[in-house]
Amino acid sequence: MKFVCHKGQLLKIINTVQKAVSAKSIMPILECIKLDASANGALTVCGNNLDICIEYNDNANISEGGQIAISSKMFGEIVRRLPDTDVSVNVNEENNVMTIKCGKSEFNIQGLSSIEYPAVPEVKEIYKFSLKQSALKKMIRKTIFSVSQNEARKPVLTGALFEIETGVLSIVTTDGYRLSICKETVNSPLNNIKFVVPGLTLREIFKVLEDDEEKEVNIIISDRHAMFEFENYKVVTRLLEGEFINYKPVLMTPNSIFVNAKTAELSESLERASLLINDDISSKAEKVPVRLNIKTDKIEITCMTGKGKVYDIVDVKASGDDLEIGFNHRYLLDALRACEEDEIKLEFSNPRSSCFIRSPKGDDSFTFMILPVRLYN
Repeated sequence: MKFVCHKGQLLKIINTVQKAVSAKSIMPILECIKLDASANGALTVCGNNLDICIEYNDNANISEGGQIAISSKMFGEIVRRLPDTDVSVNVNEENNVMTIKCGKSEFNIQGLSSIEYPAVPEVKEIYKFSLKQSALKKMIRKTIFSVSQNEARKPVLTGALFEIETGVLSIVTTDGYRLSICKETVNSPLNNIKFVVPGLTLREIFKVLEDDEEKEVNIIISDRHAMFEFENYKVVTRLLEGEFINYKPVLMTPNSIFVNAKTAELSESLERASLLINDDISSKAEKVPVRLNIKTDKIEITCMTGKGKVYDIVDVKASGDDLEIGFNHRYLLDALRACEEDEIKLEFSNPRSSCFIRSPKGDDSFTFMILPVRLYN
């Protein structure tokens, strides 16, 4: 194998595909990325940890074809420190030694035979749809924070539900204490479908997605896998099995208290209140709720820990009865940080019922639901 690639481009490829490489594995081959150079000029670079696979495909300046599996960490660190110019890669396939030359620098590193490298899972298409990369990135940003981290409780909740109904894609996540839903119109077939993508996969896809309003991503579904196709990359992931929760009845909860607030003002007030909680290292500190005393024109925010007490006021426009309710401050902040709107609408019914955060425009483009914490006077 012999090919030449500019240092910046090669580093971008490595940084992307190695997101699917195991940092430590009992199988050394899974700590590698696979390079496959074709004599016709096609270069394929792949990372695969058996749960997620990221593959790069493009043309390159290739003078001799070949394959090798090389340590992702070592290869990436070497390329990262090379001069900003063309990099020459030469592989002796008799002993799997890779020679890397750039400027006056030269490295010789030992690789592995690519024969044992896991193949990219075959995705037999049963459904395909597409949407803008910027739209998918926004949807992941608005939902990824409420993916469950507890695999033992219900493994399917460690993923995000993708559900398409009549051309509208909903991404839904929940950890049992909060629920996030984001919707977007997509280019899809008329029939409906739903599947669950692992949260870890979505975090890596988020890093690959661009904010470009024109570029699209194609999503292809098979019985057990999903493939996300970008310009030069494709990400293949296994799908999570199991029945996701029936979230739709939750959205039908009748509310009688409505609050319009400035997102930044409410977020900043909660961050100030959280200073006492974060500074208190006692085991009970994280369970201390922030109290929201909701009145017609303001929300009084209070919190008391072993470190002290805070009292703050946020000006709002509210309708309905007064209400005092408590929340885990982190859950509220996560939702507010995911909002891109300057103003939000909060809905309540009583101190024991969930808070709903929606757009003040009245559409259902996103909904956040957070369970309250019982208050003891």
